[in-house]
Amino acid sequence: MYVCATSSTPIAAALILKGLNPGAALVFLLAGPATNAATMTIVKSIFNTRALVIYLSMIAICALGMGMAVDWIYQYMAINPQAVVGQAGEIVPFGLQLVSAVILTALIAYNAICSLRRGQAHAHCL
Repeated sequence: MYVCATSSTPIAAALILKGLNPGAALVFLLAGPATNAATMTIVKSIFNTRALVIYLSMIAICALGMGMAVDWIYQYMAINPQAVVGQAGEIVPFGLQLVSAVILTALIAYNAICSLRRGQAHAHCL
């Protein structure tokens, strides 16, 4: 079933609240937007049917694998998915949130500096 990325998140949250396991919701979030008819048509026309089969197979394998991993994490940590929908920020420790924010800020700043330097003749970024 195709669902656009914007609407799939609230649908997945509602499905979890109705009792769907979080792994299945993640599969829905990953595979739904990636399997639209336009993308599949373009992949088939630019490449070939074999590439389309590989594309769809990898989406299915990765989505199912990640879904199983999420279910395992929820089970291992004994988290009730219905109780924590919309509260993901409270599950992750504050220190980890802070470190992640600093890393993200550094990466954004590095990218901005590299973009500015590309305009100069002798600039070099990784």
